[in-house]
This record gives sequence, structure tokens and C-alpha cells, in this order.
Amino acid sequence: MKSFHVVVLVVLFGLSSCEKVVQIPLNDTEPQIVVEAVGKSLVGQSYVLLSKTISSSGTPSGIERLLGAVVSVSDNEGESFVFEEDPTVDGRYIHPTFSVLPNTSYSLSVTYEGELLSAESRSLTKPQIDSFFVFRSVGGPGQEVGDTSNVLIYTVSDNPDEKNFYRFVLWVNGVKENIIFIETDDLGNGEVYTSPFFGISFDSEDLVYAELWSMNKQNYDYFSALNSNLNQSPFSAAPSGLPSNIENGIGYFGAFMMDTMSIIIP
Repeated sequence: MKSFHVVVLVVLFGLSSCEKVVQIPLNDTEPQIVVEAVGKSLVGQSYVLLSKTISSSGTPSGIERLLGAVVSVSDNEGESFVFEEDPTVDGRYIHPTFSVLPNTSYSLSVTYEGELLSAESRSLTKPQIDSFFVFRSVGGPGQEVGDTSNVLIYTVSDNPDEKNFYRFVLWVNGVKENIIFIETDDLGNGEVYTSPFFGISFDSEDLVYAELWSMNKQNYDYFSALNSNLNQSPFSAAPSGLPSNIENGIGYFGAFMMDTMSIIIP
């Protein structure tokens, strides 16, 4: 088996339940609407996060979370889904039954205070996680005698019929991990890959839940660009240099097919 040849580790300062917002210099920057729109193939788990960059003198966070927007997603068959405000998270919009289908084009529409933002994204096929297993190291480099460390290893089967771009997202004991893995099949189209999750330490009895996202190149380029913005939170004001696919705003919209797997570290 070959190892995934590209692993981009993007360190994000923030967790899913309590996002830390990054302060960036905005004094001389025109306010911009920031969109994080994640369409998932998991029913009811898609969301759209809306914020606006403001001057650093406005709020400590440098962003304003946006309420009162009209948000909808439509597919290439003409079906439309209106996303409503999440009562538990300001600026977050959700739909209880929406899910992304494979090889389907989707359009995002956001209207806020007379401004119209739009974006398009096309899904690929569902990715496939084959297995998880754990390698336990005892007394390894940098450890005391008797110390143990658990390395979680995955295998993934790549679809040979398309160009694939992947993202792994992990939750450990219900908390979203602060490392994002981004991968491509550039050097092994159609191969079965095996690789460890670098940079994460697991304890015995940890419950690990993983999502493997299949995405198009446009979304992959966006996440790759985050590698140069290490203080970037998933809900902070995205730097304008990122390759956004949002018309009249910044951020991204993606239609992601997903596979999931869980394991309890022995």
C-alpha cells in the first residue's frame, strides 16, 4: 500500500463548540461578507455561516455575525431548500433534511440587507474509508520508559474514474480537532492508501469520529491556501487573498460527498 503523498496540516485556533475568532488588521479594509457554506451528503448536517468583516475598532473579534439573511441552496433539477437561522449559533443557517447527492451541481444564494451573494459547487462521488487501526508505541523517541502513544492509521480506496481531492475532519470525544488534513490522488489514482493521522495524540478509550470529504479542485485550492493563514478559525473573517468562489463576498461554498467512521482507541 502507498501512503497518501500530500498531507497539508492546517492548524486552526478554535473548536467546533466555541470558535475563537482571529483578529486581523481591518482599519483600512472595506467591510466584506464572509461565507462558510458546507453542503454535506449527511442528512441535516449542512450549514451556512455568515459574518462580516469590520474595522478592528468595532468589536474585539473584528467580525460581525449576520442575522436576518435569506439563504437557499438549489440543485440542477430545480429543487430549492431554504436554510433557516440556527437558534443556538448566531450567523449559522441550517436545513433539517437537505443532503448532497453525488455528481450534482448546486447553487447557493444569500441575500443580506439588499446584497446578493451567490456561488456554485459540484459534488463528486462518495469517498471510501476502508478501515481504522491503532499502532501503539511504548517508550518511543521523546518518551520515558513505559510511556505509550497511540497512532491512528487509516486506509482509503481512491476512485480511479475521477480526479479526487480529499479532506479529513476528526472529532475526539465530541470535540472537533484543530488539525485539518487535505489530500489528493496525484501520485496514485485508483490506489488503496494507508497513512497515520499525523500530529494528533490519542489516549486509550478516546472515541474518535472521522469524516472524509470528497471535494472539487476549487474547494481544495481554498483549503490549501489556509495553510499560509495558521491563525484562521473556521468562523473568522477569511483573508481576502484566499481563492474564494463566492460572488460579491469572500469564503467558500462546497458540495461534499462524505464517508464516516468511528473507533474507540483500545
